[in-house]
Amino acid sequence: MLRLTFVCLCFLVLQNRTESFGSPWKYFGSSNVEVNYNQRQDRQYFLLNLLIQVHKPLLHEELITMGSQLNDDPDSYKEGTWRYIKDFRERVHQNRVPGPFVILNQLDEEMPLNLLGIYRFLTMAVDWTSFQRNACFARIHFHPLLFVNALQMAVEEREDTKDLRMPAMYEVLPQLYFEKEVILTAQEVTWNQLSPIRLVTPKRRWIDILLGYRNPKQPWMEEEPIPTDPLIIDNARKVAYLSLDLELNSHWNSLITRLIISIEEGKEKTNEPIIIDGDRLVAFRGSFDEVNFKKHLALGSHFHNTKLYLYNLHQFVAALSMEDLATGQKSTELIYPPLMTTGGVPYKGTSLNIEAVRGIIDLTIDGLKDKIEMAVKHNNHAMDNLSIAGGIIGNNYLHICRQLNLAVNGQGINQPSMLGSATSNLRDPIYRSLLFRIYDLLKSYENENIFPDVGGRETPKIVDIQVSRLVTFEETMTTDLINLIDQQLLLSHRNNLQFLRRNLVARQHRLNHDPFSIGLDIVAPENLVVEARMYLSLPNQLRLRLHLDSFKCSLKRGLNHFERQFPTAISKPTLSELYEADYASTDVTTSNRFPPHLQLPRGTGDGLKLQLLVELSEWNGLESHFDGASVTVLAKTLKDVIIFHNQA
Repeated sequence: MLRLTFVCLCFLVLQNRTESFGSPWKYFGSSNVEVNYNQRQDRQYFLLNLLIQVHKPLLHEELITMGSQLNDDPDSYKEGTWRYIKDFRERVHQNRVPGPFVILNQLDEEMPLNLLGIYRFLTMAVDWTSFQRNACFARIHFHPLLFVNALQMAVEEREDTKDLRMPAMYEVLPQLYFEKEVILTAQEVTWNQLSPIRLVTPKRRWIDILLGYRNPKQPWMEEEPIPTDPLIIDNARKVAYLSLDLELNSHWNSLITRLIISIEEGKEKTNEPIIIDGDRLVAFRGSFDEVNFKKHLALGSHFHNTKLYLYNLHQFVAALSMEDLATGQKSTELIYPPLMTTGGVPYKGTSLNIEAVRGIIDLTIDGLKDKIEMAVKHNNHAMDNLSIAGGIIGNNYLHICRQLNLAVNGQGINQPSMLGSATSNLRDPIYRSLLFRIYDLLKSYENENIFPDVGGRETPKIVDIQVSRLVTFEETMTTDLINLIDQQLLLSHRNNLQFLRRNLVARQHRLNHDPFSIGLDIVAPENLVVEARMYLSLPNQLRLRLHLDSFKCSLKRGLNHFERQFPTAISKPTLSELYEADYASTDVTTSNRFPPHLQLPRGTGDGLKLQLLVELSEWNGLESHFDGASVTVLAKTLKDVIIFHNQA
């Protein structure tokens, strides 16, 4: 009996010890995973475990084993994709893909091919198991910036990962989005500031063990009381400038990553033989038509991503121009504290003055304009000039940044610069100036919208617009800095993330808006379907406009009323919140547009006077997400609006 009692007590001790000190990492495919976690939850935790401390070698032992060897089995990849994987495998064996601890210049000539290779390495995996192996290998052996950018695109495109939530880029790689003061402060945080200090380990009586079984949450050790509120690093500024918005910079990162990948894919497809049926060949008037047809087939996705980039460029320039009017400051001349690389190397600033930089940008734009003029000179359809100009700008994006960076910063290979951060540098005034100049160049090729010759036929009319009160405000948001905590705080075979009693966060402000609505009264002469598009513009400057909304209108004969609601934007869950809670797959959304909290430009205390432009155009079967293309406008009207700002 005594032996049996002793065995039972030992069992209870071991069970209690497991509960108190077990691994807080929630793995996939592990016997420690609770049975109520479904497959989606397991995969979500796998993704998050890869991204925690992604810029450091910290990784769970099981993941290290899974990614220890390059997966070079052709059966592990989708049918017809092995030739791409084979090329990437050769790059890996030749050590041409940057590793975790090198200083990565995003303007390096090899960067696009390496990014495309890792992206394919992840997306072309035939199943979830192969994807896991490849993701772990990439996490261990490749530079974190290349890995995370490729992973973000792959998660959105793979069928088995579409319902997973990627954490915000500025929490995964905060070094790309926060100034060095925030980074250094976070790295100085000690373990005792985030976790209770164990003061004593008392001997446990058998009665304590039994009571502990009934109350497993009772700690074994006495602990020094510690507050549960987060440890905050204040990063707030007097004004939440648009160019410093974390979500916008993260969105821009995604845009440029997509553009770079599609450019490289387009280059490959242009050089590949395309089998075209004989009947199609009959329609060609010569080799020139055949070449153009091949290019059109090859660059389909590239054309879409170029349009997406240029659409957001228009949005950024319009929003920034309206912000300048509201703040009375010139945003292209604002200089902010420098960033740091993931390796702790500060970014290098330029020694040139503003006039010298403007001269270099002038030369850059002149060279770009010469290329566009050469292309449109042989085009007989003036309506296509904007598309041609946009395509050339997209194709030459990295080349433009390389030439500008070389002229401004010189040949410093191991000295990272702001312009060298080609995917997330909206905070750089030189880069913002470049965007303004590209915008002006594009506008010179833009065509006016077409008004149809109705021949006496009636068209729909916008008879009234109702706009509720428009108010912007600045709100406080916090960003999880778990990926900036010193690795030694978290390092162990089980990881100590869930032993942290407090979160480490950065506090900053962001622009948001009160809920508002816009109502439209439209009179239609007959039943028809149109597209309504709404813009905000500066008074008497309709060419500079901020796209607010587009939607399909099914009109009935007579008076029609439509109401559009624009709620206040809510904050996304942080990295720690994603790790600790389950979020339904319906919460996973991707958008090609600006973050929702930036729908309205900043107002003023007395009210910023703008104009609301509403256009009705012919419905072509798809909602128009891009501005600048010539469309047939059936009706349009203007309404004066005022945007107020509540300053806390």
